[in-house]
Amino acid sequence: MRGIKRWRVWCYIACLTLVLAAGCLDNEADTPAVNETEKAIEIALANPEVQESIPVDTGAYEILDAGPAHYEATGPEGSISWTGTEMKFRVINQSSVYYVFVDVPNGTVVRNYWQYIKDPLPCMQTGPPEEYASLEEAAEASGPDCRLAAPYYVPEGYGFSKVQVFGDPCPRRQIYYTSQDDTLRLVQTCAGDPPWAFAISALKYSTVMVNGAEAKVVDGISETQISWTTTGNTSYWLWGNFDTDELHKVAQSVAPFTGPATPTPTKTHVPGELITPGKSHFGAPVILWPDSITVKAGTTNTGEIVAESREKGYGMVHLSIVSHVSGEYNSTEILPPDGMELSITPADFMTYPKETYYPEITVSTTAATPPGEYVFLVHETWQGYGGGHFDVVVTE
Repeated sequence: MRGIKRWRVWCYIACLTLVLAAGCLDNEADTPAVNETEKAIEIALANPEVQESIPVDTGAYEILDAGPAHYEATGPEGSISWTGTEMKFRVINQSSVYYVFVDVPNGTVVRNYWQYIKDPLPCMQTGPPEEYASLEEAAEASGPDCRLAAPYYVPEGYGFSKVQVFGDPCPRRQIYYTSQDDTLRLVQTCAGDPPWAFAISALKYSTVMVNGAEAKVVDGISETQISWTTTGNTSYWLWGNFDTDELHKVAQSVAPFTGPATPTPTKTHVPGELITPGKSHFGAPVILWPDSITVKAGTTNTGEIVAESREKGYGMVHLSIVSHVSGEYNSTEILPPDGMELSITPADFMTYPKETYYPEITVSTTAATPPGEYVFLVHETWQGYGGGHFDVVVTE
């Protein structure tokens, strides 16, 4: 009898073990895998470049959105198509958005960039400014309701270049002084006019005195800015690639223009300096439009615009598709093909030096859009006005 009881006990233990094992297996099968979005966030936050761009270590950021995304671009080197997870980060107390695209299966960050947003959006000009080739002309011209002021001291090698006078909604004067490869700029606004929207702003700054007024000194990227307001509520922003002491000397010399103030610059290069054809020596910003975008009738495709700010690309960019034209060298406007719509996202955005921005052109068609090659005229505003063409090729 005791042997039978012992056998029954062992059977009971064996059965219990099997039941528990089965339960464990069931629980393991019911445990969900790590969420793909959570995995993408983990990959993004571990990326060294992302860690340099947002304060991952302090947690002073927020995730605005995360989810699947599809990216396509067509250019002269072929087509690119990618599907993955897109995330939008924002640093606390900042309005700009940081985009990160993650390839979860390969555990890599495919693309990441800042979309700079100035909040509130700065005032946009409705047309180009008036330009004057001399301070005398600018002093006599209509413009902001205060006297033109200019520096009576500029560093060696710099000389007067031009004056731009902007009207509503943000009246101001911008006076430029140039050297062989750099620019000094003075912005002037008058009492009652809006402040300059594109001044460098920073939480940390130092102060100096400029002709009895306290002035803020902000160190930007390759530039220093001194800003001050006089007792008559005329405000100034002085920009240049100088140390504070040198720029302070320029600021101290700013006074109402009464006659010749600074020499005209000599546009020559240093003896013996090699000038490389096709290479910019001035750090000027550049916008590269796609040569062509190919799209099948009834579908949508995108093309990438590359905006490189380089050393001096600071300010608002405005991009637009002006019209469908009859040819690359013929600007006669004609109606766009049936069912075709084009847009640029974003068409307006703020830029800062040494950054690259990637707006996209979206081309949408319907089944009724006839196959063919179509030329579109484009316009760009970024520290000046420019334009060009790109093609849309519709296939069957």
